[in-house]
Amino acid sequence: MATDVQAKLTYLQWQPSYTHTRPYRIGQLVGRRKSKKQKEGEKTTNLVFCVAEHAETIKDIRGLNGSSFNLDANGFAYLKCPRPALANAYDYSDPGKIENIFLPECKDILKHYVEGADEVLIFDWKIRKRKSAKERRRRNPNLQGFARQVHIDTLLTRDEIGTPMMERIRNHLPAESQHLLSGRVQLINFWRPISGPVEDHPIAVCDRRTLDPSNLIETDMIRGEYTGTMLYPQYEPNGTCQWYYMNGQDVEDVLLFKGFDTRESSVKCE
Repeated sequence: MATDVQAKLTYLQWQPSYTHTRPYRIGQLVGRRKSKKQKEGEKTTNLVFCVAEHAETIKDIRGLNGSSFNLDANGFAYLKCPRPALANAYDYSDPGKIENIFLPECKDILKHYVEGADEVLIFDWKIRKRKSAKERRRRNPNLQGFARQVHIDTLLTRDEIGTPMMERIRNHLPAESQHLLSGRVQLINFWRPISGPVEDHPIAVCDRRTLDPSNLIETDMIRGEYTGTMLYPQYEPNGTCQWYYMNGQDVEDVLLFKGFDTRESSVKCE
């Protein structure tokens, strides 16, 4: 049964200082010690967030025709897939099993679903879990908490924003990079529960067609020597964003959502 929910989401709040200082966050690389500057208390972000004044409706995809949503039109898609070979949640504490068993399954699903995909490169993975930061770093450097703010991981509107993604392809697939980069390149997030059904902290996605690009704030995400870009929508009391989630998402339920696409400049919203 479909279960739509009402929720007050957390948004980036505009600050007058952003007119002369670019919004930023300096993140600690998971599993590494804090830098000397971080230990000395240097400010690591100027981002300020606020909880929306009014609740927004997040529609349960189970009450809709899920197959009518797709990456190109909506920026996200839900797929029904076979159960992963790693059936025991404890198996996911072993990075070797994830990289040698689980990730190849993800790659096969993407190759099957994304029409015309010549190659699928998985360059990063994380397990999201409700644990303290101290516990995450102690037990598994690939564990992270849940993202609690509305955000867009990456956007391709300027050449310099797309460059890090292109460099990954050149570094990981040097022999094929020229051919691959001459065609379409997409960044697609693959989200799947490792133990289900999900009962709390479900992921919500926004139909990209309902997002106002002029309402986005571009920020720098700095980790070590890498500087990435993240976009944060500002809260609009009369906004048009349409939100979706899957009630009781299980291990057979895969969510794909797009980060960027060289064929277009449209975005997704998470």
